[in-house]
Amino acid sequence: MMSTSPVYVEKPSLLSFNKSTAIALVAISLMLVETFNGALRFYLDQAGISVLLYAPKIACLLFFALELRSFKAGPGVWLSLLVLLLSAGWAALNGAQAGNFAFALYGISPLLFGIACGDQIIRHKRLFMWAIAFCLLASLGGIALDRYVSLPWKGYSYTVGGTELSANTAWTSEDMDRPAGFARISSSLAIIISVLSLYLMATLRSKLLGLTVCVIGFAGVILTTSKAPALAFIGGTGLLMMMRFRWTARATILVAVVLGMSLPFVAMMTDFDPNKISATSSLASIYDRLINTWPNVIRTLMDDDRTFTGVGFGLVGSAVAAFPVPGADIFMVSDSTVVYLWATFGLAGLFLYALHIPLFFILADSASRYGQALLVTGFCICIVSWTTDTLEVTLANMFLGMAIGHALAMKSRGRLPAPKPHEVPTWNGLPGLS
Repeated sequence: MMSTSPVYVEKPSLLSFNKSTAIALVAISLMLVETFNGALRFYLDQAGISVLLYAPKIACLLFFALELRSFKAGPGVWLSLLVLLLSAGWAALNGAQAGNFAFALYGISPLLFGIACGDQIIRHKRLFMWAIAFCLLASLGGIALDRYVSLPWKGYSYTVGGTELSANTAWTSEDMDRPAGFARISSSLAIIISVLSLYLMATLRSKLLGLTVCVIGFAGVILTTSKAPALAFIGGTGLLMMMRFRWTARATILVAVVLGMSLPFVAMMTDFDPNKISATSSLASIYDRLINTWPNVIRTLMDDDRTFTGVGFGLVGSAVAAFPVPGADIFMVSDSTVVYLWATFGLAGLFLYALHIPLFFILADSASRYGQALLVTGFCICIVSWTTDTLEVTLANMFLGMAIGHALAMKSRGRLPAPKPHEVPTWNGLPGLS
């Protein structure tokens, strides 16, 4: 006779490692650190453990390295990584040290993490949404505190390894204080509020709740007095409302990307009169970019015969501030992601920025709320990038990486052969991504 003894199946231990949970926690820790960056830098420096702030980005690099073994991406992604390595080598020939490359890689770690790991966050979308809601409420609460309470970290700076860092920047515009709340600077706070609000607006099922988030989020952005994030918030909200109109949405995307690429060239081809705009005017910042910042960076590239190649990865942005290189100070701030990419990768950088168009087109075809949320947040970041080095903004990096990762997953699923009638596709075990 055959034995009928029961078969015992070993249940996974509660302590067993769950990679997707760890990835979600890394993403959440990154959001928390950015939301409370100014306050955390102050208190951790007081305790002598400010180095802990770097843990989330280091974790991003580690998970990116782990995912590379099984990462299924198209040749475009691998070619981009090859361009990154070649650009780092070119930067070394131009005077960059290992520290420049390491710091630049550390800076874009949220982008790399989002590309390789971001699509696994959807397995914990409820936890992720609660974390976003908490960070949004904390950011709004920080504005209220900044306006009515003297915050100890406001204007505080400290030194790490001989480099002076700012915990929170005290900033005024047109004789008005620009509140940063718990964050480091008001513009970063405005980007945080814009991105998190748009994500919730796109994923919440309740229209009334979504409208409430829209009103409160926009009010928070206005209170920071940051103009680009306010425009980006309006643009993201408008795109969300026109999603059902396929060609209208695509035309809007095309105009936004082309306009972002055109602004630096307009600055070079137009002779603006600096005497027409006063220093206290609301247009003074954009005028300063058109007259000084963008033309100065582009002219330096031309004078050094770096128009086609750029100066290399590691010689642009905060990597130069952390590890100074003679003659590279001009590339420390570009105030435009187009100029930033151009200075780093040359003409290849302009091509990388133009890839916003196919990225957004792919996400526009997504039927899931998650895909639509990544579209509107990515579109918001794109508009902010007109006048900001968004590759230096941690939260923008992560959400843009998540958008790229989700678009790659959508293309990968589109290439799969059609299932037979008796087969049900599981899309690599990721339910809800179809």
